Amino acid sequence: MGNSQKQHKTGLIAGQSSRNALLIFVGIGIGFILTVFIYPNVLSPDQYGLTRVLVAASVIGAQFAHLGVRNTVIRYFPLFKRVGGKDHGLLGLALLVPFVGFLMFLLAFFLFRDTIIQVYESQSPLFTDYLLLLVPLTLFILYFEVFNSYLRSLNDSVTGTIINDVVQRVMILLILVLFFFGVISFDLFILLFVMSYGVQVLLMVTKLYGMGEFRLKINPLLIRKRLLKGMGSYGLFTLLGGLSSVIVWNIDVIMLGSLTGLEQTAVYAIAFYIGSVITVPQRAIDKIAAPVVSRLFKEKDFDGVDSVYRKSCLNQLLAALVIFGLIWVNIDAFFHLLPDVYAGGKWVVFFIGIGKIFDMMTGLNGTIIKISKHYKFDLYTTLFLVLLTITTNLILIPIYGIIGAALATMISILIYNVVKYVFLWMKFGMQPISTSFLWLIVLAVSVIYLIGLIPSAGFLPDLAIRTLSFAVLFIFPIWYLNVSPDLNEYLRKW
Repeated sequence: MGNSQKQHKTGLIAGQSSRNALLIFVGIGIGFILTVFIYPNVLSPDQYGLTRVLVAASVIGAQFAHLGVRNTVIRYFPLFKRVGGKDHGLLGLALLVPFVGFLMFLLAFFLFRDTIIQVYESQSPLFTDYLLLLVPLTLFILYFEVFNSYLRSLNDSVTGTIINDVVQRVMILLILVLFFFGVISFDLFILLFVMSYGVQVLLMVTKLYGMGEFRLKINPLLIRKRLLKGMGSYGLFTLLGGLSSVIVWNIDVIMLGSLTGLEQTAVYAIAFYIGSVITVPQRAIDKIAAPVVSRLFKEKDFDGVDSVYRKSCLNQLLAALVIFGLIWVNIDAFFHLLPDVYAGGKWVVFFIGIGKIFDMMTGLNGTIIKISKHYKFDLYTTLFLVLLTITTNLILIPIYGIIGAALATMISILIYNVVKYVFLWMKFGMQPISTSFLWLIVLAVSVIYLIGLIPSAGFLPDLAIRTLSFAVLFIFPIWYLNVSPDLNEYLRKW
C-alpha cells in the first residue's frame, strides 16, 4: 500500500475519532448532568436502579438476538460494496437475521419469565412490575446497533454517536423534567424512557434513507452458499464472543439487582458511570478503527495494522491517565454533589477506573483479533471471562457489596486483556507496550498522590486548585515532551 493511502486511512481514523470524541464529550456532559444532578434528585434510588437493570438486561438480550450480525457487517462490507451502482443486499440480510434472533429471545424470555420473577421479587419487586418492558427495549437496542454497524461500514461513525450520546440523553432529560414537575406519572416516565430508544432506531433509518442507502432487497445471485457459510461461521463465533463481553460489562448490575436490591444498584451505577468517563477516547477510536483495520487485513497490510495498534495503545493510555487523574483528584467534589446515600460509591470509581486504564492501555487488541483469521480465539477467552466474572461477583458481592462488584469487574478486565495482549504478541509479533508506559503511570500516580496532600479549601477552590495542579504537573509535561505526536497535533488543531 502506498504512503498516501496509509496516510488517508490514518487521517480518517484521526479525523472521525476527533469528531466522535467531541460529540461523546458533549454526550458525557449531558450524561453527567443527568447522573449527578438530575437522576439522584428526581428519581428515588430504586427507581433509578430499575432503569439501569432494564437497560443492562436488554443490552444482553440484544447482543444475543443479533446473532453476530454487528461484526459480520463490518468484516464483510468490503465484499458487498456496490459495483456499478448495484446494491448487493447486505443491509437486507443484516435486518433479517436479527429478527430471527429476536424471535428466539422472545421464546426464551417467556419460558423463563416466572424464574426471573422469583429471583428478583424479594430484593427488587419494582423490576418484576416492569419486566415486560424488556421486550420492546431489547428490540430497539438490537436494531439501533445493527444500523449503527452498517453506517460505520459506510465510514459514518458520527451519526450513531450523535443519536446515542446526545439526542437520546436530551430526550431522557426532557422526560425527567416532566416527571419532576408532576406532569407525568412514573408509569408514563418509564414507558417514555423505553420509547426514547425506539426514536433512536427511527433516526438511524431516516439517516440511511437520506443517504440513499436504505436498500432492503437481497440479490440471490450474489449470496453464494460458500459465502453464507463463512459469514455464518464468523457470525456465530463473534456472537458468542461479543455476548460474553456484554455479559461481563452488565452482569454486575443485574446481579446486584437480585442480591442487594435496586437502591444499591443505583449507587453502583452512578459510581460506575463516573469511572467509565475514562473510556470516551477509546469509544471514539473504536467506532472508526474497526472498518479501517478490516480493510488493512483484507489488503494484507500487517505493518499498517501494527502501526494502528501501537498508536491506539499509547494514545489511549495517555487519555485514560489524564481523565482518571482529573476525576480522582476531584473525587470528593464529585460526591459532594450527590445525596449522602451515594457516598459509598467512591471506591467503586477507583477500581472501575483502574480496570478501564488497563483496558485502554492494551489498545485495539480485541478489534484486531475479531477481524483477523484468529477470530475464534476471542470466543474461547471471553467464555472463560464470563465464568470468571460471574464467579468473582458471586464471591465478592455478598462480602463487599458494590465494592465487590467493582473488584470483580476490575479483575476480569485485567485477566482478559493480558490474555489478548500475549496472544497478539505470539501470533503477529505485535508488542506495542514499552518502558515509557511504566514511566507515564509512575508520573501519574506521583502527581495524584502529591495533589492528595493539598489541604481542603472548600468545594469550588478545591476543584480549581486540584484541576490546575494536575494540568501543570502531568498534562503540561506530556505536551512539552511530545510523548504522543498524535495527541500534540490534536491539541494544536483545537
